[in-house]
Amino acid sequence: MGTHVQVGWDAFFLLCYAALLWGLWRYNRAGSSKAQGKALQIITLILASLSATDIMLDMNRYAQFDSLLDTLSFGMGMAYVVAVCLICVFVAFNKHDRHRSPYRQLEQEIHRRQALEEQLRKASDSLEYDVAQRTRELEDIKTRLEQEVQATAQANKRMTSIFDAAPNGMLVVNREGFITQANTMVASIFRCSVEDLIGQPVDNLVPSEIRHQHVVDRQAFQDKPAKRKMGARRNLFGIRFDGSYVPVEVGLHPVELDEGTEIVAAVVDISERKAYEKRIHERNEALETSNRELQEFAFIASHDLREPLRKIISFSTLLQEGEYGEFNDEGKVFSDYIVNAAHRMRDLLTDLLAYSRVTSKANPFKAVRMNALMEEVLDDLQLAVEESHAQVEVTNLPDVVADQVQLRQLFQNLIDNSLKYHDPDRPPVIRISGSEDDYFVRYEVADNGIGFHQQYADKIFEVFKRLHDKQMFTGTGMGLAICRKIVQRHSGTITASSKENVGTTMRIELAKKQVESDGQE
Repeated sequence: MGTHVQVGWDAFFLLCYAALLWGLWRYNRAGSSKAQGKALQIITLILASLSATDIMLDMNRYAQFDSLLDTLSFGMGMAYVVAVCLICVFVAFNKHDRHRSPYRQLEQEIHRRQALEEQLRKASDSLEYDVAQRTRELEDIKTRLEQEVQATAQANKRMTSIFDAAPNGMLVVNREGFITQANTMVASIFRCSVEDLIGQPVDNLVPSEIRHQHVVDRQAFQDKPAKRKMGARRNLFGIRFDGSYVPVEVGLHPVELDEGTEIVAAVVDISERKAYEKRIHERNEALETSNRELQEFAFIASHDLREPLRKIISFSTLLQEGEYGEFNDEGKVFSDYIVNAAHRMRDLLTDLLAYSRVTSKANPFKAVRMNALMEEVLDDLQLAVEESHAQVEVTNLPDVVADQVQLRQLFQNLIDNSLKYHDPDRPPVIRISGSEDDYFVRYEVADNGIGFHQQYADKIFEVFKRLHDKQMFTGTGMGLAICRKIVQRHSGTITASSKENVGTTMRIELAKKQVESDGQE
């Protein structure tokens, strides 16, 4: 066989060895098993056979080194021998590993199971912790729910107690118009038991003549529920189980529930109120009749009686002139008594007429410029002011809505009183001032007169009430009574504060928004 052929065979066997060694390496990487052990044995036998064949082919040439190819062929042969030795060593170790592999697999399985058990233990501990924590949370939730249920039960019990103990009749009506709950008060209003009302249509409590309209109104209210009174501005009646009618007031309050809107109706029996209102109306009518009669009487007494008084005064004066005979001294005194008494009676009747006309001859309210009004009052009292050497101070007064004629009479009476009851040792000083806020206007008339004790501050406004001797100070005691009646008609108040020998202050408070009052005491 030629050298080139031998080299070719050597290269072929080298490639086969390389492929077989690569296969052994792959098998070793994949791990040992019984099947892999057999494969290694077969591969080893093949390699040994190939090595033996190569050695036999090159046997005759091992001692020859006459060329480079021979040297290469020898080197390849030696590589085959080394490879066979390595394979034998590999097979030996692999055989040892095969003997050890069951134990290794057992150890690996033990380690795997231990690791798995450790994971299971950790998972079990975590699960137990989660279960314990979740159990505590559920117990807390259960406790809260029990508390809420108990609180709800207590609230329901409390609300039921309040519902039953309510001073008004209470009804609960569902969307279909049936009564679902009622208390004892509403049962007493309709003269039945609570059980008689439960389940009944609420329309049965409405008189038959308006029942159809009530059905329509109830349906409209169900469509647009809102808290309000039922039957506003009209009289409502319910029909009792015995057929009698009862006047009622009904307040409606819608309650939104999951199953629909229910209506809570508060029912009040107003029979006593209606009877009381009727009595009040009858008494008011009687009082109005009496007031008219008193006004007529006052007018007659003050108007018709003035003519006889005028004659008494006239003829008494003629008798005093001496044309019809002379009186002795005692007769002159008696005739003076008659004339003075007639003059006083005339003044009383005049003041009584003025008092009665505060309401009967009143004018409508309108805006009044107070400073201009005070100028008119002082013009009327100019003579009295000059005679008493009085000093009258008027500040900037707020305007007011009032009866101008009566307001003029009010301040004229107050200033005239200040001039009349002045201290003779000092000239009178009268100061008129005013103030206002969002609701009231206030005026003050202060003087430095003789004053009075504060305990009489209310009595001075009474009819015919006088604090001073009529011989010293003229008057009928009607001036301040007329002032109070004028102020009362203007929805106001008048008060007096005074100190003897120091002076008096009259305070008037009038509402800005006037509502006419009849001034009755």
